Amino acid sequence: MKIRYLLLLLLAAFFFRNSYAQEYLPQVESRYYVSDSVTIWKPKPLRAAGEVIGTNLAVWAFDRFIVNESWARINGKTIRNNFRRGLMWDSDQFTTNLFSHPYHGGLYFNAARSNGLNFWQSIPYAAGGSLMWEFFMETEAPSPNDMLATTFGGVALGEITFRVSDLFIDNRTSGWERAGRELLAGIISPMRAINRLITGEAWKRRSYKGRSYSNVPVNFVVSLGPRFLADEEKSRKGSSSLHVDMALNYGNPFDDEHYTPYEWFRFKMGLDVINQPLISQVNAIGALWGKNVWQRKNRSLMMGVFQHFDYYNSDINEKNDRLVAPYRISEAAAVGLGTIYYKNPEPGKKTMFFGELYANGVALGASLSDYMKLGKRDYNLGSGYSIKGGVGWICNRRFALLLNLENYHIFTWKGYDPDLDWSTVDDPNALNVQGDRSNARLTVASVQLAYQFGKQWSVVLSNRFFNRKTNYRYYDDVDYSTYDLMLKVGYRL
Repeated sequence: MKIRYLLLLLLAAFFFRNSYAQEYLPQVESRYYVSDSVTIWKPKPLRAAGEVIGTNLAVWAFDRFIVNESWARINGKTIRNNFRRGLMWDSDQFTTNLFSHPYHGGLYFNAARSNGLNFWQSIPYAAGGSLMWEFFMETEAPSPNDMLATTFGGVALGEITFRVSDLFIDNRTSGWERAGRELLAGIISPMRAINRLITGEAWKRRSYKGRSYSNVPVNFVVSLGPRFLADEEKSRKGSSSLHVDMALNYGNPFDDEHYTPYEWFRFKMGLDVINQPLISQVNAIGALWGKNVWQRKNRSLMMGVFQHFDYYNSDINEKNDRLVAPYRISEAAAVGLGTIYYKNPEPGKKTMFFGELYANGVALGASLSDYMKLGKRDYNLGSGYSIKGGVGWICNRRFALLLNLENYHIFTWKGYDPDLDWSTVDDPNALNVQGDRSNARLTVASVQLAYQFGKQWSVVLSNRFFNRKTNYRYYDDVDYSTYDLMLKVGYRL
């Protein structure tokens, strides 16, 4: 399964390079590529709604008749019970609640986007698809955390996948290249592939590309190398894995002539092939609105409103005596203010500098729990805020030093009786909790040293520090830290 991901990544690299190869120092510079005029589709809201309903029915049918899940045995009585019971926090595992649900929401969102609706018009489809699933498609009570993660996380991942899939579409091509492009666009955005099949655009050859966006500066870097995750701070014991990093910069944050949502975004995904979760990291920042507030010679400053999605996951080292994973962090529904500063080299000098700062409100976040073990759930849900910042220095277009700091403060409001014996619980309302009554400060600090050789190759040494300070109401407080080290070879596509 993991080998398949690597093969798809190599296939994507081939077609991405043919259209968007460029000279770039990791995540800093970009260059414009002008294509033909955009294709504007007539909005089809009813077809989009039908595809949302069809997606839910298809997923439910698979769970009911193929997997034979007990919670998929729905009928009129289970639906009435869902409306009577109201909302309850669920106990699904971390990956399901904080990644799979946002991805599912992205399918709803893309059903609307690929049928000609704009960003804002597509949001109700993500919310509506989630509501339908929670109240009608399963026997479990509707979950507020699922609806928040599916809707807001779905908007973030949905718009990103829609725009990235657009980069591969080229109706002028044919043969194996056309098949490869359609395949990659479909893997990135399945709902867009379905609509291209419905309309016949998937195989019709045109005199134009047929993309939704024409002028897009894009930087895409794929990195590969060993990763070591320590059991704890100052420890030389831990787990090693093969790490694949994908980093995408899309758009220009300083182009505010007609700022539309996600005209600029940054997306990063980390995959671990062995010893750790396959998807170990997902980070996304998308500008909902921005304004270039100050510019002087070679310096620019913009401010805006940004949506954030963050997901960090890890597993316990089998040789470690710890009972909980090193870290689990999520920011599934978050939005806030931010500013980006950029300084180009002055005449006769070779040093560039950039800096970023963000402050967000978090409607739904999650952090690891040291005490709660409810089925597969070992984390606390909650809300709060986050603050992020980063700076970078680039010298001679070769050497780069990048520093980044993320701080999340998650409050778990709805807790449980500490004397409760979970194995003897008969009342479903006793399970209606966010987790341990607590508040957790989660910090991720990273430093990267990069050297670019040739036009597209780079080598990066990365060191990240993870710290969690959780104050529990009924249990002992926990202060735990760990770190990881990565040495990666990157290729700019």
